[in-house]
Amino acid sequence: MMPNKHTRFRGWAKPSSAGFAGMLVVVILAAGPVFEASAQQETIVMSVLNSRKHRLNVSDNPFVGVFVSTNAGETWEHRGWKEYIRTFYTEVAPDGVLWSACGNGVLRSNDGGKRWRITTGWQITEALKLDCDPSDPSTVYAATAYGVFKTTDSGETWKEKPLGLTLPFTSDVLVDRSDSRRIFAATEEGLLMSRDAGETWMPAGLRGKEIRAIVQDPEQPEVLWVGTENDGVFRSSDGGRTWRQRSVGLKHHTVYAIAIHPDNSSLLYAGTHGGGVYITVNGGERWTASSTGLGNPVVHSLLVMKTRPDVVFAGTLNGGLYRSTDGGRTWKFNSQDQGQVWGLSSQ
Repeated sequence: MMPNKHTRFRGWAKPSSAGFAGMLVVVILAAGPVFEASAQQETIVMSVLNSRKHRLNVSDNPFVGVFVSTNAGETWEHRGWKEYIRTFYTEVAPDGVLWSACGNGVLRSNDGGKRWRITTGWQITEALKLDCDPSDPSTVYAATAYGVFKTTDSGETWKEKPLGLTLPFTSDVLVDRSDSRRIFAATEEGLLMSRDAGETWMPAGLRGKEIRAIVQDPEQPEVLWVGTENDGVFRSSDGGRTWRQRSVGLKHHTVYAIAIHPDNSSLLYAGTHGGGVYITVNGGERWTASSTGLGNPVVHSLLVMKTRPDVVFAGTLNGGLYRSTDGGRTWKFNSQDQGQVWGLSSQ
């Protein structure tokens, strides 16, 4: 089943906001320790959107939601939530707060996922991705099916940022790590950029391309990578002013996820629809399929550990989570059998 143009995530038909009316979770947060991770203990956060094993109308639903590992994926702990809520992506802010983009809006946890509070109202649903301002933990941007929204007070209030967005459907958002006033939005009509912290948007290239993911080089902030619905991978070395297609060897051109090695920016991973994982060791000049052991070829999320870059995770659609301990050459099933792992992040 293929959703229409404005909901073209394969395998996911855009739900109506009414579909989440009975799923809102409002929990009053008590004071507690924030979510922290040391350099020796990198914390990985996995978001499971759906699972063929999920259970409705029960007191606990351990197959969907947010999961946390502090031992490189050896074990996982379910951190939310008991009710059935569709979870696309979860991120740890610089101050340790957990933010989660969900079907019923944006949720926040101040205690590492033990308790959650929904921060958005009925007008913000179907949040697909979010990014926290690295210089100001109270500022968060949310990419939704209805545009980009922003909070500057830790979610107490949210404001829509529509000026210049030609189409509202936004699948990803990125705060520039070198200039937090520069924001990128991945849309179905190309990449958009804001130079004034989201107040106004302007085209940033790739007009007409359906952008699904955008990442920034961890060491070279002017280098950006995007994955597209039908046109593979593109790279910019000048902050988005110009782009060059980098898809040689990439036989599957629907790219939902890109991950960069933390110490070697020439080594990248691409998660594709139907082709599993591809790897490039020369900055995208050529890609090679690397999916040995990967039981599902539809990859929606990727993560390279910062502290152990030989460990790579791939989240699949209905196949759960896979882990590689040899830099992506081979894969083994890790967790969430039959689950849709749409989001991976770490702190």
